[in-house]
Amino acid sequence: MLELKGLSVAIEDREILHDINLTIEQGETHALFGPNGSGKTTLLMAIMGFPRYQITRGNIIFKGKDITSAPLDERARLGIGMSFQRPPVVRGVKTQ
Repeated sequence: MLELKGLSVAIEDREILHDINLTIEQGETHALFGPNGSGKTTLLMAIMGFPRYQITRGNIIFKGKDITSAPLDERARLGIGMSFQRPPVVRGVKTQ
């Protein structure tokens, strides 16, 4: 359903993500965990197609269609969206 192939993302001239590979099949749920500044938001913004997040290498495939160059509004019409929430408390996971 969603596949990232060798995705690298930059903001201005600074590469934030390098060579990300990920496959999410229909019905699967994934969670992104990591410290502040590790690229979680950058990854989501790049998948959504926000112009500030430049895909410098790789591809985003959604439902078999390459959407790497598709604008944000087209991606939204395809059903891609994001929202933020208050992080859940996960037993055994500590924040500093």
